[in-house]
Amino acid sequence: MKIPILLFSLSVTMGYSQKLYDFDHIMEYDVNLFYKKPVKVKNQHSRVSHQNMNRYYLINSKQNEYFAVIFEKDSLNYQLNFYDHKSKIHANAIVLKPDLNDADLIDMNCRYVLGVTNPLKNDDYDFTRVKDTLLNNESFIEYKYSFRNKKKAKRKKIGTYYFIIETTSNFELPIFTHLNLFEKWLLNRKIPIGLIKEIYYIDYYGKLRYTEKLKNFIKTDKKMYIPKSCPITEIIVE
Repeated sequence: MKIPILLFSLSVTMGYSQKLYDFDHIMEYDVNLFYKKPVKVKNQHSRVSHQNMNRYYLINSKQNEYFAVIFEKDSLNYQLNFYDHKSKIHANAIVLKPDLNDADLIDMNCRYVLGVTNPLKNDDYDFTRVKDTLLNNESFIEYKYSFRNKKKAKRKKIGTYYFIIETTSNFELPIFTHLNLFEKWLLNRKIPIGLIKEIYYIDYYGKLRYTEKLKNFIKTDKKMYIPKSCPITEIIVE
């Protein structure tokens, strides 16, 4: 399956006042959401208990400090979310599909850029290796990311994330969408190392609520500029 190039280009004056981000791959993931109760979803006539979508990650395979996520917002627009975990900034923009297609430069306007604060304590969660898993007769390493205090997890009804990792690919640095996951990984870079093939979330009651599976990836040579002078308004990531 061919992955579309989902980027937009705007006129830009390059200079020292802008921060440059380089990307070398586009990763395509198949995402499934399983709701506790049927919910109303755009473009659906009735409430649904399950939703499926494609999600694209624009990454630099040599590092995992920053990346962009692109998915379909509606029939006319794409949602573009950019994360720089090291600088603790986040940009969120809705872009017309024609403006995103077949371009190779993103110029992010200051009004979309926000600072990020992580309210979670790194000591509360931990990566733990579990039994290896089989996908298409291949063995992969699997880790879980869970709350360490079982009594508190029971009281707050906190579930567990699972990561299935491929260690034989050229991708050595996993991409973590949540700042807390990235900061916990920084404390011990050996856990986990490799390409994330699949993520799934099991809620406190043992129900599958979320899956994200790698479908494909292609090489690219894309860039993003963000003005260094942007006034940053902080948000709290939950």
